[in-house]
Amino acid sequence: MNQPLSTQQVLHQLQSRLDLALSGGNVGLWDWDLETDLVFFSDQWHRQIGEPPGSLSDYQAWESRVHADDLADAVARVRNLLGSSQNEYESTFRLRHRSGEYRWILARGQLFRNESGKPIRLLGIHLDITNEKRHEQRLRNDLYRSEMMLQTLESTLHTTSLDTLCKIVCAQTRQLLQTHLAGIDLDPTKQGVAGFSERSYSVKYQDYKRDAFPVDNVTVSDDVASNPVFDRIRILLCMSQQQLETNSISSSLCQATDLRPALRGLLACPLVDVHGNRLGVIWLSDKVSGGFNEEDQSLLRQLAYIVSILIVRIRIEEQLRRQTELLDASNEELQQFAYIASHDLQQPLRAIGNYAEFLNEDYKHLLGDEGKRLLDAQIAATQRMRALIDDLLLYSRVNRDESGFSNCNFNEVLSDAMRRLEVMITESNAHIQFADLPNVNGVHSRLVQLMQNLISNSIKYRSSERPVIKISAIQQENAWLFTIIDNGIGIDETYHQDVFQVFRRLHNDSEIEGTGIGLAICKRIVNRHGGEIWISPSQDTGTQICFQIAK
Repeated sequence: MNQPLSTQQVLHQLQSRLDLALSGGNVGLWDWDLETDLVFFSDQWHRQIGEPPGSLSDYQAWESRVHADDLADAVARVRNLLGSSQNEYESTFRLRHRSGEYRWILARGQLFRNESGKPIRLLGIHLDITNEKRHEQRLRNDLYRSEMMLQTLESTLHTTSLDTLCKIVCAQTRQLLQTHLAGIDLDPTKQGVAGFSERSYSVKYQDYKRDAFPVDNVTVSDDVASNPVFDRIRILLCMSQQQLETNSISSSLCQATDLRPALRGLLACPLVDVHGNRLGVIWLSDKVSGGFNEEDQSLLRQLAYIVSILIVRIRIEEQLRRQTELLDASNEELQQFAYIASHDLQQPLRAIGNYAEFLNEDYKHLLGDEGKRLLDAQIAATQRMRALIDDLLLYSRVNRDESGFSNCNFNEVLSDAMRRLEVMITESNAHIQFADLPNVNGVHSRLVQLMQNLISNSIKYRSSERPVIKISAIQQENAWLFTIIDNGIGIDETYHQDVFQVFRRLHNDSEIEGTGIGLAICKRIVNRHGGEIWISPSQDTGTQICFQIAK
Protein backbone atom coordinates (compact mmCIF):
# COMPACT_ATOMS: atom_id res chain seq x y z
CA MET A 1 0.00 0.00 0.00
CA ASN A 2 1.12 3.51 -0.74
CA GLN A 3 1.88 5.58 2.36
CA PRO A 4 0.09 8.96 2.50
CA LEU A 5 2.36 11.94 1.83
CA SER A 6 3.12 14.36 4.58
CA THR A 7 2.12 18.00 4.26
CA GLN A 8 5.76 18.95 3.71
CA GLN A 9 6.10 16.40 0.94
CA VAL A 10 2.93 17.63 -0.74
CA LEU A 11 4.16 21.21 -0.60
CA HIS A 12 7.53 20.18 -2.01
CA GLN A 13 5.85 18.30 -4.82
CA LEU A 14 3.63 21.25 -5.64
CA GLN A 15 6.65 23.56 -5.54
CA SER A 16 8.53 21.29 -7.95
CA ARG A 17 5.61 21.25 -10.35
CA LEU A 18 5.25 25.02 -10.13
CA ASP A 19 8.98 25.51 -10.76
CA LEU A 20 8.76 23.20 -13.76
CA ALA A 21 5.78 25.10 -15.17
CA LEU A 22 7.39 28.50 -14.58
CA SER A 23 10.68 27.34 -16.08
CA GLY A 24 8.97 25.92 -19.16
CA GLY A 25 7.13 29.17 -19.69
CA ASN A 26 10.22 31.29 -18.97
CA VAL A 27 8.35 32.90 -16.09
CA GLY A 28 10.16 34.19 -13.02
CA LEU A 29 8.41 34.36 -9.65
CA TRP A 30 9.04 37.05 -7.05
CA ASP A 31 7.55 37.58 -3.59
CA TRP A 32 8.22 40.79 -1.70
CA ASP A 33 7.60 40.90 2.06
CA LEU A 34 6.90 44.57 2.63
CA GLU A 35 7.31 44.29 6.40
CA THR A 36 10.82 42.74 6.30
CA ASP A 37 11.79 44.22 2.86
CA LEU A 38 13.04 40.78 1.86
CA VAL A 39 12.26 39.49 -1.60
CA PHE A 40 12.11 35.92 -2.77
CA PHE A 41 13.29 35.52 -6.37
CA SER A 42 12.71 32.13 -7.97
CA ASP A 43 15.44 30.20 -9.73
CA GLN A 44 13.92 31.03 -13.10
CA TRP A 45 13.86 34.73 -12.16
CA HIS A 46 17.61 34.52 -11.50
CA ARG A 47 18.19 32.65 -14.75
CA GLN A 48 16.39 35.37 -16.73
CA ILE A 49 19.18 37.81 -15.85
CA GLY A 50 22.01 35.27 -15.73
CA GLU A 51 22.46 35.29 -11.94
CA PRO A 52 23.03 32.17 -9.78
CA PRO A 53 19.83 31.00 -8.05
CA GLY A 54 19.49 32.43 -4.52
CA SER A 55 22.09 35.19 -5.02
CA LEU A 56 19.60 38.07 -4.82
CA SER A 57 17.09 38.59 -2.02
CA ASP A 58 16.18 42.26 -1.49
CA TYR A 59 14.44 45.15 -3.20
CA GLN A 60 17.64 47.12 -3.74
CA ALA A 61 19.10 44.23 -5.75
CA TRP A 62 16.22 44.58 -8.19
CA GLU A 63 16.28 48.38 -8.26
CA SER A 64 20.03 48.55 -8.94
CA ARG A 65 19.58 46.48 -12.10
CA VAL A 66 16.76 48.49 -13.69
CA HIS A 67 17.84 50.54 -16.73
CA ALA A 68 18.46 54.18 -15.86
CA ASP A 69 15.90 55.35 -18.44
CA ASP A 70 13.22 53.08 -16.95
CA LEU A 71 14.05 53.39 -13.24
CA ALA A 72 11.97 56.47 -12.39
CA ASP A 73 8.82 55.05 -13.99
CA ALA A 74 9.32 51.57 -12.49
CA VAL A 75 9.83 52.93 -8.95
CA ALA A 76 6.91 55.37 -9.33
CA ARG A 77 4.57 52.54 -10.30
CA VAL A 78 5.47 50.61 -7.13
CA ARG A 79 5.07 53.67 -4.91
CA ASN A 80 1.79 54.66 -6.55
CA LEU A 81 0.45 51.15 -6.00
CA LEU A 82 1.42 51.14 -2.32
CA GLY A 83 -0.15 54.55 -1.81
CA SER A 84 -3.43 53.80 -3.56
CA SER A 85 -6.38 51.50 -3.09
CA GLN A 86 -5.44 49.44 -6.13
CA ASN A 87 -4.10 45.91 -5.73
CA GLU A 88 -3.03 44.99 -9.27
CA TYR A 89 0.49 45.81 -10.44
CA GLU A 90 1.97 45.90 -13.93
CA SER A 91 5.18 47.45 -15.25
CA THR A 92 7.51 47.11 -18.23
CA PHE A 93 11.20 47.88 -17.89
CA ARG A 94 14.69 46.75 -18.84
CA LEU A 95 16.70 44.70 -16.37
CA ARG A 96 20.46 44.31 -16.61
CA HIS A 97 21.69 40.81 -17.40
CA ARG A 98 24.87 39.46 -15.86
CA SER A 99 26.46 39.75 -19.35
CA GLY A 100 25.85 43.50 -19.33
CA GLU A 101 23.02 43.57 -21.85
CA TYR A 102 19.52 44.60 -20.83
CA ARG A 103 16.51 42.30 -21.06
CA TRP A 104 12.97 43.58 -21.45
CA ILE A 105 10.76 42.42 -18.56
CA LEU A 106 6.99 42.52 -18.11
CA ALA A 107 6.19 42.37 -14.38
CA ARG A 108 2.69 41.61 -13.12
CA GLY A 109 1.68 41.21 -9.49
CA GLN A 110 -0.96 41.28 -6.78
CA LEU A 111 -0.81 43.39 -3.63
CA PHE A 112 -2.01 41.78 -0.39
CA ARG A 113 -3.18 43.78 2.64
CA ASN A 114 -3.85 42.97 6.29
CA GLU A 115 -7.20 43.37 7.98
CA SER A 116 -6.64 47.09 8.44
CA GLY A 117 -5.82 47.55 4.73
CA LYS A 118 -2.08 48.02 5.15
CA PRO A 119 0.03 46.55 2.28
CA ILE A 120 2.05 43.60 3.59
CA ARG A 121 3.00 41.57 0.54
CA LEU A 122 3.50 42.03 -3.21
CA LEU A 123 3.57 38.79 -5.19
CA GLY A 124 4.08 38.53 -8.91
CA ILE A 125 5.81 37.15 -11.97
CA HIS A 126 8.48 38.26 -14.45
CA LEU A 127 8.03 37.59 -18.17
CA ASP A 128 11.06 38.02 -20.43
CA ILE A 129 9.62 39.86 -23.46
CA THR A 130 12.94 40.82 -25.04
CA ASN A 131 12.24 38.93 -28.26
CA GLU A 132 8.78 40.48 -28.53
CA LYS A 133 10.24 43.93 -27.96
CA ARG A 134 12.91 43.35 -30.58
CA HIS A 135 10.26 42.17 -33.02
CA GLU A 136 8.15 45.20 -32.18
CA GLN A 137 11.15 47.46 -32.73
CA ARG A 138 11.88 45.79 -36.05
CA LEU A 139 8.28 46.39 -37.09
CA ARG A 140 8.57 50.04 -36.07
CA ASN A 141 11.84 50.33 -37.96
CA ASP A 142 10.29 48.67 -41.00
CA LEU A 143 7.32 51.02 -40.82
CA TYR A 144 9.61 54.03 -40.45
CA ARG A 145 11.78 52.90 -43.32
CA SER A 146 8.74 52.20 -45.47
CA GLU A 147 7.41 55.68 -44.74
CA MET A 148 10.81 57.18 -45.54
CA MET A 149 10.99 55.16 -48.75
CA LEU A 150 7.52 56.40 -49.70
CA GLN A 151 8.52 59.95 -48.79
CA THR A 152 11.65 59.63 -50.92
CA LEU A 153 9.61 58.28 -53.82
CA GLU A 154 6.98 61.02 -53.50
CA SER A 155 9.56 63.80 -53.25
CA THR A 156 11.44 62.57 -56.33
CA LEU A 157 8.55 61.28 -58.43
CA HIS A 158 8.17 64.51 -60.40
CA THR A 159 11.81 65.57 -60.24
CA THR A 160 13.19 66.50 -63.64
CA SER A 161 16.80 67.18 -62.62
CA LEU A 162 19.44 64.58 -61.82
CA ASP A 163 21.09 67.09 -59.49
CA THR A 164 17.89 67.47 -57.48
CA LEU A 165 17.25 63.73 -57.50
CA CYS A 166 20.71 62.91 -56.16
CA LYS A 167 20.59 65.55 -53.45
CA ILE A 168 17.15 64.47 -52.20
CA VAL A 169 18.02 60.77 -52.25
CA CYS A 170 21.35 61.28 -50.49
CA ALA A 171 19.82 63.44 -47.75
CA GLN A 172 16.94 61.07 -47.07
CA THR A 173 19.08 57.94 -47.36
CA ARG A 174 21.55 59.32 -44.85
CA GLN A 175 18.68 60.02 -42.46
CA LEU A 176 17.04 56.66 -43.11
CA LEU A 177 20.14 54.55 -42.55
CA GLN A 178 21.71 56.86 -39.98
CA THR A 179 25.04 57.56 -41.68
CA HIS A 180 27.22 60.63 -41.85
CA LEU A 181 27.93 60.30 -45.57
CA ALA A 182 25.86 59.32 -48.58
CA GLY A 183 26.72 59.67 -52.23
CA ILE A 184 25.70 58.77 -55.78
CA ASP A 185 28.12 58.42 -58.66
CA LEU A 186 26.44 58.61 -62.06
CA ASP A 187 29.55 58.06 -64.18
CA PRO A 188 30.64 54.40 -64.08
CA THR A 189 33.28 54.96 -66.76
CA LYS A 190 35.45 57.14 -64.52
CA GLN A 191 38.47 55.30 -63.16
CA GLY A 192 40.00 58.10 -61.08
CA VAL A 193 38.82 58.96 -57.62
CA ALA A 194 38.80 62.67 -58.40
CA GLY A 195 36.44 62.03 -61.30
CA PHE A 196 34.24 60.05 -58.97
CA SER A 197 34.08 62.72 -56.32
CA GLU A 198 33.30 65.51 -58.78
CA ARG A 199 30.17 63.68 -59.88
CA SER A 200 29.01 62.69 -56.40
CA TYR A 201 26.47 64.32 -54.17
CA SER A 202 26.19 64.19 -50.40
CA VAL A 203 24.86 66.11 -47.46
CA LYS A 204 27.04 67.94 -44.99
CA TYR A 205 29.37 65.71 -43.03
CA GLN A 206 28.92 67.04 -39.52
CA ASP A 207 31.83 65.57 -37.56
CA TYR A 208 34.73 65.57 -39.99
CA LYS A 209 35.43 68.96 -41.55
CA ARG A 210 38.91 68.68 -43.01
CA ASP A 211 39.56 69.85 -46.55
CA ALA A 212 38.64 66.42 -47.81
CA PHE A 213 35.02 66.94 -46.72
CA PRO A 214 33.67 70.44 -47.42
CA VAL A 215 30.10 71.42 -46.64
CA ASP A 216 28.39 70.98 -49.98
CA ASN A 217 29.75 67.73 -51.39
CA VAL A 218 32.37 65.06 -50.98
CA THR A 219 35.71 65.95 -52.50
CA VAL A 220 38.48 63.40 -52.28
CA SER A 221 41.85 65.03 -51.73
CA ASP A 222 45.22 63.53 -52.55
CA ASP A 223 45.83 62.17 -49.06
CA VAL A 224 42.58 60.19 -49.21
CA ALA A 225 42.76 59.06 -52.83
CA SER A 226 44.35 55.74 -51.89
CA ASN A 227 41.86 55.03 -49.11
CA PRO A 228 40.35 51.50 -49.32
CA VAL A 229 36.84 52.99 -49.12
CA PHE A 230 37.17 54.67 -52.49
CA ASP A 231 39.15 51.75 -53.89
CA ARG A 232 36.13 49.59 -53.19
CA ILE A 233 33.82 52.10 -54.85
CA ARG A 234 36.06 52.06 -57.91
CA ILE A 235 35.87 48.26 -57.93
CA LEU A 236 32.06 48.45 -57.81
CA LEU A 237 32.06 50.82 -60.76
CA CYS A 238 34.28 48.50 -62.77
CA MET A 239 32.43 45.28 -61.97
CA SER A 240 31.68 43.01 -64.87
CA GLN A 241 28.26 42.93 -66.48
CA GLN A 242 27.70 39.35 -65.29
CA GLN A 243 28.44 40.28 -61.68
CA LEU A 244 26.00 43.17 -61.83
CA GLU A 245 23.26 41.05 -63.38
CA THR A 246 23.63 38.29 -60.78
CA ASN A 247 24.18 40.84 -57.99
CA SER A 248 27.15 38.75 -56.86
CA ILE A 249 28.81 41.40 -54.74
CA SER A 250 31.15 39.99 -52.14
CA SER A 251 30.90 41.08 -48.54
CA SER A 252 34.30 42.70 -48.81
CA LEU A 253 32.88 45.08 -51.39
CA CYS A 254 29.55 45.63 -49.67
CA GLN A 255 30.98 46.37 -46.25
CA ALA A 256 34.30 47.59 -44.91
CA THR A 257 34.87 48.51 -41.27
CA ASP A 258 37.52 50.47 -39.37
CA LEU A 259 39.21 51.66 -42.55
CA ARG A 260 39.91 54.99 -40.90
CA PRO A 261 38.44 56.78 -37.88
CA ALA A 262 36.44 59.19 -40.01
CA LEU A 263 35.04 56.52 -42.33
CA ARG A 264 33.65 53.72 -40.20
CA GLY A 265 32.30 51.30 -42.76
CA LEU A 266 31.12 51.44 -46.35
CA LEU A 267 27.94 50.11 -47.90
CA ALA A 268 27.51 50.42 -51.66
CA CYS A 269 25.16 49.09 -54.32
CA PRO A 270 25.39 49.44 -58.11
CA LEU A 271 22.69 51.28 -60.05
CA VAL A 272 21.57 49.36 -63.15
CA ASP A 273 18.72 49.72 -65.62
CA VAL A 274 16.29 46.96 -66.63
CA HIS A 275 18.73 45.76 -69.27
CA GLY A 276 21.57 45.44 -66.76
CA ASN A 277 23.44 48.48 -68.05
CA ARG A 278 25.45 50.25 -65.36
CA LEU A 279 24.25 53.70 -64.38
CA GLY A 280 26.53 54.27 -61.41
CA VAL A 281 26.62 53.44 -57.71
CA ILE A 282 24.90 54.60 -54.53
CA TRP A 283 27.01 54.38 -51.38
CA LEU A 284 26.91 55.09 -47.66
CA SER A 285 29.75 55.54 -45.22
CA ASP A 286 30.43 56.19 -41.55
CA LYS A 287 27.36 54.81 -39.80
CA VAL A 288 26.35 56.84 -36.76
CA SER A 289 26.43 53.79 -34.48
CA GLY A 290 27.40 50.18 -35.05
CA GLY A 291 28.06 48.65 -38.43
CA PHE A 292 25.98 47.96 -41.49
CA ASN A 293 23.77 44.88 -41.30
CA GLU A 294 21.70 42.77 -43.68
CA GLU A 295 18.65 45.01 -43.23
CA ASP A 296 20.74 48.01 -44.30
CA GLN A 297 21.96 46.12 -47.36
CA SER A 298 18.41 45.05 -48.27
CA LEU A 299 17.11 48.58 -47.89
CA LEU A 300 19.93 50.06 -49.97
CA ARG A 301 19.20 47.54 -52.73
CA GLN A 302 15.55 48.66 -52.73
CA LEU A 303 16.63 52.29 -52.86
CA ALA A 304 19.07 51.51 -55.67
CA TYR A 305 16.25 49.88 -57.64
CA ILE A 306 14.00 52.92 -57.22
CA VAL A 307 16.79 55.41 -57.94
CA SER A 308 17.78 53.48 -61.08
CA ILE A 309 14.21 53.73 -62.40
CA LEU A 310 14.07 57.45 -61.61
CA ILE A 311 17.44 58.09 -63.27
CA VAL A 312 16.31 56.33 -66.45
CA ARG A 313 13.01 58.24 -66.39
CA ILE A 314 14.73 61.61 -65.96
CA ARG A 315 17.22 60.85 -68.72
CA ILE A 316 14.44 59.77 -71.10
CA GLU A 317 12.41 62.88 -70.27
CA GLU A 318 15.48 65.05 -70.75
CA GLN A 319 16.15 63.40 -74.10
CA LEU A 320 12.52 63.90 -75.12
CA ARG A 321 12.68 67.51 -73.97
CA ARG A 322 15.79 68.15 -76.05
CA GLN A 323 14.27 66.42 -79.06
CA THR A 324 11.07 68.42 -78.62
CA GLU A 325 13.06 71.65 -78.42
CA LEU A 326 14.98 70.70 -81.56
CA LEU A 327 11.74 69.78 -83.32
CA ASP A 328 10.08 73.02 -82.22
CA ALA A 329 13.10 74.99 -83.39
CA SER A 330 13.08 73.13 -86.69
CA ASN A 331 9.36 73.76 -87.14
CA GLU A 332 9.86 77.40 -86.29
CA GLU A 333 12.64 77.66 -88.85
CA LEU A 334 10.51 75.92 -91.47
CA GLN A 335 7.56 78.20 -90.76
CA GLN A 336 9.83 81.22 -90.86
CA PHE A 337 11.35 80.02 -94.11
CA ALA A 338 7.91 79.36 -95.62
CA TYR A 339 6.71 82.79 -94.57
CA ILE A 340 9.78 84.64 -95.83
CA ALA A 341 10.04 82.60 -99.02
CA SER A 342 6.36 83.07 -99.81
CA HIS A 343 6.53 86.75 -99.01
CA ASP A 344 9.65 87.29 -101.12
CA LEU A 345 8.14 85.36 -104.02
CA GLN A 346 5.18 87.70 -104.21
CA GLN A 347 7.12 90.69 -105.57
CA PRO A 348 8.62 89.01 -108.68
CA LEU A 349 5.41 87.05 -109.21
CA ARG A 350 3.40 90.27 -109.07
CA ALA A 351 5.71 91.74 -111.71
CA ILE A 352 5.30 88.68 -113.95
CA GLY A 353 1.54 88.84 -113.57
CA ASN A 354 1.42 92.56 -114.31
CA TYR A 355 3.54 92.17 -117.46
CA ALA A 356 1.36 89.29 -118.61
CA GLU A 357 -1.79 91.36 -118.09
CA PHE A 358 -0.15 94.26 -119.93
CA LEU A 359 0.67 92.01 -122.89
CA ASN A 360 -2.84 90.59 -122.85
CA GLU A 361 -4.47 94.01 -122.93
CA ASP A 362 -2.22 95.83 -125.40
CA TYR A 363 -0.54 93.26 -127.63
CA LYS A 364 -2.80 90.22 -127.70
CA HIS A 365 -4.11 91.17 -131.15
CA LEU A 366 -0.57 90.92 -132.50
CA LEU A 367 -0.18 87.32 -131.35
CA GLY A 368 -1.19 84.28 -133.24
CA ASP A 369 -3.38 81.52 -131.84
CA GLU A 370 -0.42 79.70 -130.27
CA GLY A 371 0.86 82.92 -128.73
CA LYS A 372 -2.56 83.71 -127.29
CA ARG A 373 -2.78 80.20 -125.83
CA LEU A 374 0.63 80.50 -124.20
CA LEU A 375 -0.18 83.94 -122.80
CA ASP A 376 -3.45 82.67 -121.31
CA ALA A 377 -1.57 79.72 -119.80
CA GLN A 378 0.99 82.11 -118.29
CA ILE A 379 -1.74 84.26 -116.74
CA ALA A 380 -3.52 81.17 -115.32
CA ALA A 381 -0.25 79.79 -113.92
CA THR A 382 0.53 83.14 -112.33
CA GLN A 383 -2.89 83.28 -110.71
CA ARG A 384 -2.50 79.71 -109.44
CA MET A 385 0.95 80.56 -108.07
CA ARG A 386 -0.52 83.54 -106.24
CA ALA A 387 -3.21 81.31 -104.73
CA LEU A 388 -0.57 78.79 -103.64
CA ILE A 389 1.53 81.50 -102.00
CA ASP A 390 -1.49 82.99 -100.26
CA ASP A 391 -2.50 79.59 -98.87
CA LEU A 392 1.08 78.80 -97.89
CA LEU A 393 1.31 82.10 -96.03
CA LEU A 394 -1.98 81.36 -94.31
CA TYR A 395 -0.78 77.87 -93.38
CA SER A 396 2.43 79.23 -91.86
CA ARG A 397 0.58 81.94 -89.93
CA VAL A 398 -1.89 79.63 -88.16
CA ASN A 399 0.54 78.64 -85.39
CA ARG A 400 2.13 82.09 -85.39
CA ASP A 401 -1.20 83.81 -84.89
CA GLU A 402 -0.98 86.23 -81.99
CA SER A 403 -4.76 86.70 -81.82
CA GLY A 404 -6.09 85.73 -78.42
CA PHE A 405 -8.74 83.11 -77.72
CA SER A 406 -12.20 84.39 -76.84
CA ASN A 407 -15.77 83.19 -76.51
CA CYS A 408 -16.93 82.71 -80.12
CA ASN A 409 -20.53 82.23 -81.23
CA PHE A 410 -20.27 79.50 -83.87
CA ASN A 411 -23.45 80.70 -85.58
CA GLU A 412 -21.66 83.98 -86.26
CA VAL A 413 -18.54 82.08 -87.36
CA LEU A 414 -20.61 80.14 -89.89
CA SER A 415 -22.43 83.26 -91.11
CA ASP A 416 -19.11 85.05 -91.75
CA ALA A 417 -17.77 82.03 -93.66
CA MET A 418 -20.92 81.82 -95.82
CA ARG A 419 -20.69 85.55 -96.50
CA ARG A 420 -17.19 85.06 -97.93
CA LEU A 421 -18.50 82.22 -100.10
CA GLU A 422 -21.66 84.01 -101.20
CA VAL A 423 -20.83 83.92 -104.93
CA MET A 424 -19.84 80.23 -104.87
CA ILE A 425 -22.95 79.28 -102.89
CA THR A 426 -25.22 81.23 -105.23
CA GLU A 427 -23.68 79.91 -108.45
CA SER A 428 -23.80 76.28 -107.25
CA ASN A 429 -27.29 76.69 -105.71
CA ALA A 430 -25.89 75.00 -102.58
CA HIS A 431 -28.22 74.43 -99.63
CA ILE A 432 -26.56 74.70 -96.21
CA GLN A 433 -28.49 73.36 -93.21
CA PHE A 434 -27.54 73.96 -89.59
CA ALA A 435 -29.29 74.14 -86.25
CA ASP A 436 -28.33 76.38 -83.34
CA LEU A 437 -24.57 75.98 -82.82
CA PRO A 438 -22.71 76.42 -79.51
CA ASN A 439 -20.27 79.02 -78.26
CA VAL A 440 -16.66 77.85 -78.23
CA ASN A 441 -13.34 79.17 -76.97
CA GLY A 442 -11.28 80.04 -80.02
CA VAL A 443 -9.87 82.55 -82.49
CA HIS A 444 -12.81 83.88 -84.51
CA SER A 445 -10.92 84.61 -87.74
CA ARG A 446 -9.31 81.16 -87.80
CA LEU A 447 -12.61 79.38 -87.16
CA VAL A 448 -14.15 81.35 -90.03
CA GLN A 449 -11.27 80.21 -92.27
CA LEU A 450 -11.85 76.62 -91.10
CA MET A 451 -15.55 76.64 -92.04
CA GLN A 452 -14.87 78.53 -95.28
CA ASN A 453 -12.42 75.85 -96.42
CA LEU A 454 -14.69 72.94 -95.45
CA ILE A 455 -17.81 74.40 -97.10
CA SER A 456 -15.79 75.39 -100.18
CA ASN A 457 -14.50 71.83 -100.50
CA SER A 458 -18.02 70.40 -100.22
CA ILE A 459 -19.19 72.68 -103.03
CA LYS A 460 -16.14 72.14 -105.27
CA TYR A 461 -16.34 68.35 -104.97
CA ARG A 462 -20.10 68.17 -105.57
CA SER A 463 -21.89 65.55 -107.59
CA SER A 464 -24.44 66.17 -110.32
CA GLU A 465 -27.09 66.77 -107.67
CA ARG A 466 -27.73 70.06 -105.92
CA PRO A 467 -25.13 70.45 -103.14
CA VAL A 468 -26.61 69.88 -99.69
CA ILE A 469 -24.37 70.53 -96.68
CA LYS A 470 -25.51 69.70 -93.14
CA ILE A 471 -23.64 71.14 -90.14
CA SER A 472 -24.27 70.03 -86.54
CA ALA A 473 -22.54 69.91 -83.15
CA ILE A 474 -22.89 67.74 -80.06
CA GLN A 475 -21.40 68.25 -76.63
CA GLN A 476 -18.77 65.82 -75.33
CA GLU A 477 -17.03 65.65 -71.96
CA ASN A 478 -14.13 67.95 -72.82
CA ALA A 479 -14.95 69.20 -76.31
CA TRP A 480 -17.59 70.07 -78.89
CA LEU A 481 -17.84 67.60 -81.78
CA PHE A 482 -18.77 69.24 -85.09
CA THR A 483 -19.91 67.24 -88.11
CA ILE A 484 -20.16 68.41 -91.73
CA ILE A 485 -21.97 66.06 -94.12
CA ASP A 486 -22.35 66.66 -97.86
CA ASN A 487 -23.78 64.73 -100.81
CA GLY A 488 -20.75 65.21 -103.04
CA ILE A 489 -18.51 62.73 -104.84
CA GLY A 490 -16.92 61.53 -101.58
CA ILE A 491 -13.34 60.57 -100.78
CA ASP A 492 -11.96 57.06 -101.06
CA GLU A 493 -11.20 55.69 -97.58
CA THR A 494 -7.64 54.97 -98.72
CA TYR A 495 -6.96 58.72 -98.80
CA HIS A 496 -8.71 59.77 -95.59
CA GLN A 497 -5.38 60.57 -93.92
CA ASP A 498 -3.53 61.83 -97.00
CA VAL A 499 -5.92 64.67 -97.83
CA PHE A 500 -4.88 66.57 -94.68
CA GLN A 501 -1.27 66.79 -95.88
CA VAL A 502 0.13 69.87 -97.61
CA PHE A 503 -0.15 69.82 -101.43
CA ARG A 504 -1.90 66.44 -101.34
CA ARG A 505 -4.58 66.51 -104.06
CA LEU A 506 -6.73 63.72 -105.48
CA HIS A 507 -7.70 65.71 -108.62
CA ASN A 508 -5.69 67.90 -110.99
CA ASP A 509 -6.47 71.52 -111.87
CA SER A 510 -8.14 70.60 -115.12
CA GLU A 511 -10.78 68.68 -113.17
CA ILE A 512 -11.26 70.73 -109.99
CA GLU A 513 -9.54 73.98 -109.13
CA GLY A 514 -7.54 74.11 -105.87
CA THR A 515 -4.12 74.43 -104.22
CA GLY A 516 -4.02 71.26 -102.12
CA ILE A 517 -3.47 73.20 -98.90
CA GLY A 518 -7.07 73.82 -97.79
CA LEU A 519 -7.57 70.73 -95.61
CA ALA A 520 -4.00 70.99 -94.27
CA ILE A 521 -4.93 74.49 -93.06
CA CYS A 522 -8.11 73.06 -91.50
CA LYS A 523 -6.08 70.44 -89.63
CA ARG A 524 -3.65 73.03 -88.31
CA ILE A 525 -6.47 75.32 -87.16
CA VAL A 526 -8.27 72.48 -85.36
CA ASN A 527 -5.02 71.34 -83.72
CA ARG A 528 -4.40 74.94 -82.65
CA HIS A 529 -7.77 74.77 -80.85
CA GLY A 530 -6.85 71.57 -78.99
CA GLY A 531 -8.82 69.18 -81.20
CA GLU A 532 -8.55 66.65 -84.00
CA ILE A 533 -10.11 66.45 -87.46
CA TRP A 534 -10.89 63.32 -89.45
CA ILE A 535 -13.09 61.86 -92.19
CA SER A 536 -15.66 59.39 -90.97
CA PRO A 537 -15.70 56.17 -93.03
CA SER A 538 -19.35 55.46 -92.20
CA GLN A 539 -20.81 57.73 -94.90
CA ASP A 540 -22.13 55.75 -97.89
CA THR A 541 -22.33 58.74 -100.23
CA GLY A 542 -20.68 62.10 -100.03
CA THR A 543 -18.21 63.02 -97.31
CA GLN A 544 -18.58 63.31 -93.53
CA ILE A 545 -15.89 65.37 -91.84
CA CYS A 546 -15.73 65.56 -88.04
CA PHE A 547 -13.63 67.84 -85.88
CA GLN A 548 -13.39 68.68 -82.19
CA ILE A 549 -12.94 72.05 -80.52
CA ALA A 550 -11.80 71.85 -76.91
CA LYS A 551 -14.08 73.49 -74.36
